[in-house]
Amino acid sequence: MKNFKLPIIIFVIVFVISTAAFIFFINRDSEKNITDKVDAPAWIHENGSSGRLPITAEVVNPPVAAEQNATANNNSTASNDDKGTTSKSQNVTKAESSTLAEKVSKIKDSIITNVFLENLAGYVADNYQPANSLPYNPAHGYSSASFKGINTYFGLNLMGLMPEADNIISARKSIWKNILSQGMLSKEYAKYHEPLMDLIEEKGITAEKKFVLSGGRSEVRSFTTKERAEMFSVSAAPLRHVAAVLTSIAENPDIIQAMDGYIKAEKRVESANALFQSELAKSNYSQSVVAKNKAAHAGKILKDAITVREKIKTGISNKIKSFCTGPCDTPEDSFYIAKWVFRRVKRDQSRIESILSGSKLLSKLANQMEARAEAIRNNM
Repeated sequence: MKNFKLPIIIFVIVFVISTAAFIFFINRDSEKNITDKVDAPAWIHENGSSGRLPITAEVVNPPVAAEQNATANNNSTASNDDKGTTSKSQNVTKAESSTLAEKVSKIKDSIITNVFLENLAGYVADNYQPANSLPYNPAHGYSSASFKGINTYFGLNLMGLMPEADNIISARKSIWKNILSQGMLSKEYAKYHEPLMDLIEEKGITAEKKFVLSGGRSEVRSFTTKERAEMFSVSAAPLRHVAAVLTSIAENPDIIQAMDGYIKAEKRVESANALFQSELAKSNYSQSVVAKNKAAHAGKILKDAITVREKIKTGISNKIKSFCTGPCDTPEDSFYIAKWVFRRVKRDQSRIESILSGSKLLSKLANQMEARAEAIRNNM
């Protein structure tokens, strides 16, 4: 126990001295004048914090004693300097806001966005089917892209196209009004075709598909260099097909006129079918001879209407093929394109020139795809 007495005594002495020193400094600080003026940071002033947010008068000028107001008056010169700084800060902020507004306006004016280009490149890569790839397991690589497929793909939710519109229908109208205006297609093509080619190649590098192996096995892998080159060359084929069909339609107004007849025949089929369904329901309900005869007669009208509609459709497809100077050997797709063109030009015949320009640009893009495929092969 005696061994612990000396350390305890030393500890008590140190503790007492420390406590006394602590109390002394507290008392000395407490004797300072508590009325000493404490200024706010320089960036606080009546025009707001950094000139960005206004501060209400109640917050800036609360009721204060007369002597405090006098002190504020003495600092008026410094306050004016702060106001000058604030004015400059506000001008900078306005300039930044103006620049941002211009950027937003530029984005709104441009229907085609980088998101659209990404999705378009992804569509091209996704529709490339290499040899032995699943689920189709083709013997040779090909592209399943089509005019109808791409129109459906982007038509449902626009996928990066940004028109100013209230709904999807008015958005589509706005897109085609813009793109089919005079000179717009050439302008957009010149701006975006090179970035699009690079994005397609990038998608080809990162894409993966499942391939069939011997013995019923399969593997997921990326495309080989040879397959990436093939992706470009086979993807040029659908472009050439659409370009050829568009050219044959745009250069022959008879096809547009015949499509007007098809639309009328199509509406007649719809009316005839409605009549037939009504008479058939009455016949099934009453089982009378008169009702059955009416249903049979309505059925004949419907059959005749369908026959006329299909004759017009076949005639349009055959006429497109006879005028076509390229690959137009898919009648269903050709007819779909003709119907699409009719909807675009029926109220504005001047758009035919834009469509003809578009067909030439598609052929040009197909040539560039072939050239990119050759460049990839040369670097293998």
